[in-house]
Amino acid sequence: MLTRVRETIISRKNRRITDACALSDRKERKRTGLFTFEGIKLFDEAKKTGLIFDSVFVTGSALEKYDGSLCAVDCVYAVTDEVYDKLTGENAPQGVFSVCRIPESRTPDIDDCKCVILLDGVADPGNLGTIIRCADAFGIGHVFISSDGVDLYSPKTVRACMGSLFRVGTTVVTDVCDTVRSLQSHGFGVYAAVLSPDAKSITDMTYPGRIAFVVGNEGHGVSAPVSAACDGRVIIPMCGGAESLNASVAASILMWEGAKAAKLIK
Repeated sequence: MLTRVRETIISRKNRRITDACALSDRKERKRTGLFTFEGIKLFDEAKKTGLIFDSVFVTGSALEKYDGSLCAVDCVYAVTDEVYDKLTGENAPQGVFSVCRIPESRTPDIDDCKCVILLDGVADPGNLGTIIRCADAFGIGHVFISSDGVDLYSPKTVRACMGSLFRVGTTVVTDVCDTVRSLQSHGFGVYAAVLSPDAKSITDMTYPGRIAFVVGNEGHGVSAPVSAACDGRVIIPMCGGAESLNASVAASILMWEGAKAAKLIK
């Protein structure tokens, strides 16, 4: 066994366990600067990208199975299966539950970005995670997230990102209109995805060299002030009876189009 275990925890009331469970609450994540995730894949991704581990709780079977990976950190705590059940909300847990420090927001070098996406009030953690995962796949330079939306480090968001959260540049912004104007000042054409009479189909658009798309809240869409601040409005052409697309699906299509126009993908 290569992994150094600091302690074996057998009580569900142990302070380390209750503190880790409390991180499911957004306010506690903000207070402590910590977040959690489950599984060996996310553990490995976090390790590769240099995240700082506060603690890693591991079952006996997982400790034996993943010893080669876990030995790279010095904050491993062995726990019983009963204790681990209190930590995880997964249906098929892998026995590795990590607590990491939330990294400092990375201010993007906008001059190096060709295509970015701005999320105005996206509220569903699954949608946010999927958008970040697709941004990773398409080489999108940065994801801006409004502060009134879902928490970037909620357990459901982290899980939906599938490790992309640790690679993609993200910034939480308090004033979306101000972010739109900042992007414009750096030469971006900024386009809101909205259902409006003046919206142009993405298939008919001629984009500038640098592109930013805005995707809005699942129920209310892009807010009127943000839409008005943009250079234009776009729609995704559809056939059939559906009135609109899921926010993450729409964002993914827009990012694909933006990545092609910016020659990030061929």
